[in-house]
Amino acid sequence: MDELQKETKIRGKRHLGMIVVGIVLLVLLGLGYYYTAGPDTTGNVVLVAVRGYLSVEQKDALTSQFLGYAPDDADGGINLKVYEFPAAHGQPGETSKLFGELQNEIKNGTADLILLDRYVYDMLGDERLFEDLSALYPGDPALSGNFLYGVNGKPFAKASGLEELPELYLALRSGKLNIVNKNAQNLEKHAYQLEILNNIAFSTPPSGYVAQGLD
Repeated sequence: MDELQKETKIRGKRHLGMIVVGIVLLVLLGLGYYYTAGPDTTGNVVLVAVRGYLSVEQKDALTSQFLGYAPDDADGGINLKVYEFPAAHGQPGETSKLFGELQNEIKNGTADLILLDRYVYDMLGDERLFEDLSALYPGDPALSGNFLYGVNGKPFAKASGLEELPELYLALRSGKLNIVNKNAQNLEKHAYQLEILNNIAFSTPPSGYVAQGLD
C-alpha cells in the first residue's frame, strides 16, 4: 500500500512538472515572438498635434493625403491619432494629462511620423525625440531648424479641405529611440514612414495616386 502511494505521488509530481515546463515554454515562445516580430499592428498611424482644433473636413483631407503619399503597399491604410490643445473638456489638469499622453505616444507608441505646430513642438522641448532632418534634406527651404519640415508650401497641403490649415510641420521620430530599435518590424515601419515624408518633401507621390495639389 505504501509503495502504491509512493508511486502515485511520484507520478503526480512528474505530471505537475510537465505542466510547469509547458507553461514556461509557452511564455518563452510568446516573448520571443514579441521581441522579434513584435505585436501585430493594422495600418500605419500618423500623429497630429496642434494648438486649437482641426475640422472634420481637414482631418479627412489629411488622411487622404497621407494615404496618397504612402508607398503603394499601404494595405492597412493610414490612421490619424489627433491631439488638440487645450483639451476639449477644459477641466483642470486635462490638458496636462493630454500632453503627457502625447509624450508617451512619441516615446513608446506606434507612430513615427508626426504632424505638429510650433506651439506643440516648443512644449515638447526635447530634440532627442526627433530625427535630424537637415541631414536628409540639406538646404531645403522648407526646413525650420534641424527637426521640422514645413508642409504649408508643399502641394501636399494644397488639397481640397486644407485651405485653412494652420502652419504645420512634419517631424520624424528619432531612429535612436529604444522603441524604434526594439525589433525588425519597428525598424521597417520607421523606414516606411520616412518614405512617406520623402514623398511629401519631394512632391513625388506613388504613380498609382493622382495627388491633390499637384499642378
